[in-house]
Amino acid sequence: MKPGKLFLVGLVTAVVLLTAACWPVGRQTAKPYNETQFLMDTVIEITAYGPGAEQAVKAAFAEFKRLHDLTNNFDPASQVSAINQAAGRGKIKADPDLIAMLRRSNELAGKLDRTFDVTVGPLTDLWGIGRKGDYVPARTDIDTALALVNYRLVAIDENAGAVYLPKEGMKLDLGGIAKGYAVDKAVAILKSNGVTSALINAGGDVRVIGRRPDGNPWRIGVQHPRKPDAIIAKLALTDWDTMETSGDYQRYIMKDGVRYAHVLDPRTGLQPRQLASVTMVINSSADGDIFSTALFVLGPERGLALLRQFPGIEAIMVAADGSVIVSPGLEGKVEIEK
Repeated sequence: MKPGKLFLVGLVTAVVLLTAACWPVGRQTAKPYNETQFLMDTVIEITAYGPGAEQAVKAAFAEFKRLHDLTNNFDPASQVSAINQAAGRGKIKADPDLIAMLRRSNELAGKLDRTFDVTVGPLTDLWGIGRKGDYVPARTDIDTALALVNYRLVAIDENAGAVYLPKEGMKLDLGGIAKGYAVDKAVAILKSNGVTSALINAGGDVRVIGRRPDGNPWRIGVQHPRKPDAIIAKLALTDWDTMETSGDYQRYIMKDGVRYAHVLDPRTGLQPRQLASVTMVINSSADGDIFSTALFVLGPERGLALLRQFPGIEAIMVAADGSVIVSPGLEGKVEIEK
């Protein structure tokens, strides 16, 4: 691989690389309704079983599209873009779901040692992984952007249903929660339409409803972060319904032999180096998004220590050297591929 080469999952290859981050293993017995769309910068696939499955899936995708349009900071017409553009000048009316995302993000940020921050937008814009070739910013520019990153400054006016960023140049980036939040909303829609068996795969965010139609639990494989066509671990979702993966292998650049991924530590403005991927095993896709980012930033030792404060939330971590670390609640339940 030549230095400076950009590695970005594109529209054609995303179906293989993104859905391979977690995929179902096993045969199905009932005929499903399956649909795939490209939204939220990834391939989203929904497979549902039973009467009314098609209508339910289409309604779920409509919700994905609505939330995408709210949170897409690359679309100047989105509410997130409007809030960013008004930073330092005034508050902007916001959809209740957008406010709910901000509220949950900020609630967890305070418990996760600031390893997750929705105001990381100035940093993600500066690095521009996937949009600026092999550009690596100077330390002085990183420090300037860091001065604008502080989730505590986000002002939410609950009565007016509005959001305000007090410093000019502040920017929200909901990439670390919007997709997972949308998965949760889509699952609620599927269930309300009578779906009792389904799988949603949103580019590494996997959530299931019930069991497979043959009565067996869903078995999910975690992609090997350095071998796109291989899996490194398998797990049957019996006590949990969600597996959510963050990694350094889907969007990154290589320059002078160094990998620069899109996941940033909001405290330093730099890429974490200890882990290649983190897969959360949890019962909330929105929280899974947040926790996977936090553990990726913290690394295995501090990540495991953090999880002790959150019983029922587990993780499969793949270190940069390829070794696999599982949290205590998964011991004996994860099949590690050699």
